Amino acid sequence: MELSEVRVNIDRVDNEIKKLFEERMHLSDEVARVKAEKSDSIYKPEREIEIIDRLTEEVDPSIKMEYTALIKRIMEVSRKYQYGRTLELKNCLDIKYSTELPDIKTAAVLKDEYYLLAEDKNIKLKAYNSTIDMAKAVLSGEVDAGVGVLEDIGFSVADGLHRILCENELYINACRVIQDELSSRVAKKKVVEFTKELVVRPDDNRLKIMFVCENKSGSLASVLSMISDYGINLTEIHSTPDENPDWNYVFIAELRCSFNDKTTKALVFQLENETQYFKVLGSYKIN
Repeated sequence: MELSEVRVNIDRVDNEIKKLFEERMHLSDEVARVKAEKSDSIYKPEREIEIIDRLTEEVDPSIKMEYTALIKRIMEVSRKYQYGRTLELKNCLDIKYSTELPDIKTAAVLKDEYYLLAEDKNIKLKAYNSTIDMAKAVLSGEVDAGVGVLEDIGFSVADGLHRILCENELYINACRVIQDELSSRVAKKKVVEFTKELVVRPDDNRLKIMFVCENKSGSLASVLSMISDYGINLTEIHSTPDENPDWNYVFIAELRCSFNDKTTKALVFQLENETQYFKVLGSYKIN
């Protein structure tokens, strides 16, 4: 058979796949409607394993791995569609936020970073020895906010600051990049401001998140695939060991998107339901 003939047959099969895919999405819509009415879970991994085992039972071993990957991908796309439809049918994303920044007059800062941030005359800075002390000051109301270097761009990230954001009800609401002229190397630093309340404004174009996924093959790839499927750009990701016996990792990511967009909310809804732990760490604007 000539290559041109093979391509004709591939086109025919692709058209058949397209029709079947459209039918499957219509059925997924019906599933979303029923589950929204009953508040049923969209993601049921045990059932998906049963389906995969059944569908691949008599597949030619030489293509079984590829067919398994295809079935998993179809299921992932179907779930994505259902999460979006569920939010349209029922407002079940339980993340509270304000649309206005609180009045900030005082802010906690690390002693080692005071020199870098003291030029801001609009906020009175109070210096602390550790990020944990900063968190306690913000949470207790001793200060209105915290200010700190989240990243030494191109060199390192601030694990201590990320940790207090992950472990407490603290949220980034502003971010700026400044030049550290007194550093041993001329460095740009990402400085953030955080408070006790998540604030989402219309012009925000970044969302900071953290998540823990199951320690198994493909779990991180699945999360990254979700983000890509929603058409959202991942601008930053790094990990830190999670202090638990499962040897999992906490992943912290920055997304180029607005929490006001329905696609972003659908992604957040899916991540909430398909990771072991998930938290929004902040919403802010970067020019």
